[in-house]
Amino acid sequence: MRILPTTLLALSLLGTLPTACCSNPSPSTNSCQTPDETPTDPGTVQVTQLGSGQLNAAGQTWPYQLLKLEVPGRAATYAQWFPPRKPGVSPIVMLTKPYDGIAWTGEAVDAKWAARGAGIHPDDSEPHHGPGSSPIAFTPTTPDLIAGESFIYLFHDFGVLAVFGRFYAGGDLQNDRDDMNAGMRFLAQAPNVDTARIGVFGGSWGGYEALYAAADAPATVVPSVGVALSPLSDFAAEVDYVSRVVPSRVSAPAMRSRYQQFFEPYFRRIYATTGGDPVTPGTDYTRWTAAHLAASVQTPFLILHDDWDTLIPVEHTRALVAQAPQRFTPMYFQNLPAVDWNTLPPDHGPLLTQHVNVVITLSLGHLIVKLGAAEQPLYVPHAQGTVRAWLQGVRAAQAQGRDVSDVVPRLLELTDPRVVMLDASLGTLQPGAAFIAQEINAVWGTSLTETTVRSVLAPGLPTP
Repeated sequence: MRILPTTLLALSLLGTLPTACCSNPSPSTNSCQTPDETPTDPGTVQVTQLGSGQLNAAGQTWPYQLLKLEVPGRAATYAQWFPPRKPGVSPIVMLTKPYDGIAWTGEAVDAKWAARGAGIHPDDSEPHHGPGSSPIAFTPTTPDLIAGESFIYLFHDFGVLAVFGRFYAGGDLQNDRDDMNAGMRFLAQAPNVDTARIGVFGGSWGGYEALYAAADAPATVVPSVGVALSPLSDFAAEVDYVSRVVPSRVSAPAMRSRYQQFFEPYFRRIYATTGGDPVTPGTDYTRWTAAHLAASVQTPFLILHDDWDTLIPVEHTRALVAQAPQRFTPMYFQNLPAVDWNTLPPDHGPLLTQHVNVVITLSLGHLIVKLGAAEQPLYVPHAQGTVRAWLQGVRAAQAQGRDVSDVVPRLLELTDPRVVMLDASLGTLQPGAAFIAQEINAVWGTSLTETTVRSVLAPGLPTP
């Protein structure tokens, strides 16, 4: 359940690519014991710096640290930390990184996977791997790449904490949840953190991690905003979907087999925590459902989801939103043709792929607007023509009588007086209100201006 990383379109703002350099990290060891519960009090987290480096861009430098975070009784967690540079306190964005392969921990499991390199490999670091187990994809990353992804936040004087879940290293649901909690515990004790302005961001399995990072956050560092892309929010419903709903929708044997092979590594990790299929007596999903999240999450989340997502069906997000609409705000990418489940591959949906640049623009825009200072210019990247192409699809859905009211709040967000839209293709800047007025006019044939766009859009989109 991978999702495209937040490719930093904003690099063109600087006219030069940022570079990062990392010192050789120290080796480390690890032991694993997971508790039955995830405490939400700050507790204790021991921090060991394994390495350091810096991001260099536009004549500026952002130092970072490679950290080992240890909570008593748990496996170690690894994170890359860009501490705030400004005096006083600054906003923080925590990035959940479930799949990124890191080679600087000193652990044998990371060295093993780094030696294998990018590709499909046996899932043999997971303790329940055996004959018939499906392989998994491995994607190595470096501190340089994480620095590039973090740049847009760093440029706004935010701190950034990337927390690595290391799916390839094995473990279970609780282990991943503990990793995210260790990151939040670290923020509870790190200096210069504005505890009232913490954001969390993740997609797919990383979306699950973002939701649970917020659910388990110590009271002193509950995130003020979250963004989750196609998140897995209910594991009981997900097992039911793969085991019973997919076979009812998909009749082609080859496609059914693709689903089963894809999800097999995930099921091993889910069952290691819950005890098995939710229909089996003795299993326990009480802490792994939408109802648990609705009762536990205090952070307002924006959730973006394609309604043809075949990995995590959109119905799961609709169910989560229905349980706590005051906490979870959805925006759906709506496909217009009739769906044919036999031809849809297991992925997060065609529109999420087609409009990935727009997904990045809306996600970053939401986080930056919510976390930015009152008088601070906020740079939101976009790629030329992508927002207009997406809005053309929105207008077509509107013409079919679809409910597209979830689009207007995202557009109004980009008309915030602080927002400056950065065209990553051309390197040009434009006030957010002027940009949105321009795109609405091009698609709906209206005559909005920078000064009228907010008032005109407030009641809803123009009539098609």
